[in-house]
Amino acid sequence: MKKIKNALQWSLDFIEIYFPSIMFSALFIAFIIQIVSRYLFNNPLVWPYEVAQLSYLWVILLGTCYAARDDSNIVFSVVYELVPHFVQKAFDILKSILIIGLLTIMIPSTIKFYEFYFTRYSTVLKIPLGLVYFPFSIYMVITICSCIKDIVLCIRNFKGNKGQNNEEEKRT
Repeated sequence: MKKIKNALQWSLDFIEIYFPSIMFSALFIAFIIQIVSRYLFNNPLVWPYEVAQLSYLWVILLGTCYAARDDSNIVFSVVYELVPHFVQKAFDILKSILIIGLLTIMIPSTIKFYEFYFTRYSTVLKIPLGLVYFPFSIYMVITICSCIKDIVLCIRNFKGNKGQNNEEEKRT
């Protein structure tokens, strides 16, 4: 079981950390090549622009998964911080249920999108556009799994700390 957990963690790290880092490096190199070719050699290239666009899309979508796991997304928490702990947990569960619901509703449309875009190719590199937009599917799966995990943890935390939260509220 520990080996499976480690393999899953390594896979998530690769998808959320290492691969976006590689794609960011590709984006940066393509950007530098484009600047050098345009301004030093007065000969703008087309392929670095397409590589930069593709890389940016992959970096953003896969990097967002890590930001959610690391809990480093920007949040508006004025109301959230004013309510008691059990209400915060209820908000967390509701948020996760809404995200799961919305992403699940999007699955049929996403499949239709891929059916269409895997028959189209990028202009310069001739990469199937379905592959270009594939990180969105990865994002959906990771986000749904993450939200399910958050719901389970919130329910466990809510059940385990129910008595403690009431005592803390009485003290304040």
